[in-house]
Amino acid sequence: MEKTINYLAFGDSLTVGFGAPEGHGFVSIYRQKLEQLLKVPIHLKPAGKNGATTSQLLQAIELDPELQKDIREANLITITAGGNDLIQAAIPFFYQGDPAYLKSALQTYESNYKKLIGEIEALRQGVGEPFLIVLVGLYNPLPQVPDAAYWVQRFNLFLRKLEQPHILVVQVYDAFVGQDSRYLSEDAIHPNEIGYEELARQVENAVSLQQLQQLIQ
Repeated sequence: MEKTINYLAFGDSLTVGFGAPEGHGFVSIYRQKLEQLLKVPIHLKPAGKNGATTSQLLQAIELDPELQKDIREANLITITAGGNDLIQAAIPFFYQGDPAYLKSALQTYESNYKKLIGEIEALRQGVGEPFLIVLVGLYNPLPQVPDAAYWVQRFNLFLRKLEQPHILVVQVYDAFVGQDSRYLSEDAIHPNEIGYEELARQVENAVSLQQLQQLIQ
């Protein structure tokens, strides 16, 4: 049997690569980096959906048999989630100034993310293969909204609680601060090609060669 890594890329528009030309999202870039680094084929299963909230992503895991199969077979899973929860709450907050919208979004995000990880763990039970989950934190997609930075960091702080030996958290927030004009696409929310390269670099830096090599034993 030839050694390979099954890579499931799961999440929202950041997983899709929205805002960059086809093949230039962080998932495609990271996959290329992995193949160069490990010298084994990386079989990519893209499971990104533009606009998906954590509620929709959780529902997909609960209801989609194809996705469940991909989770059981994956050695590596990257997840981008939460940006849409934040953006949907920030719009009424921006107009009404009531932080309850953002507080509620944070609670929903925390609850959904915990369940999402629980579902993945349950699907993996009895699968002997080693696997790694990489949770990609949020940059600030709304630098023009007052207080957005505070809430983004609250979202990111929660992710740290999910860390385990096989669950890594990649914090990308600092890399994007002050780089909006360089890293964001014309919609001023999604990364552009350079922004996705930075995301891929942050993921690459966070996942050690040793951790990756364990996946191809």
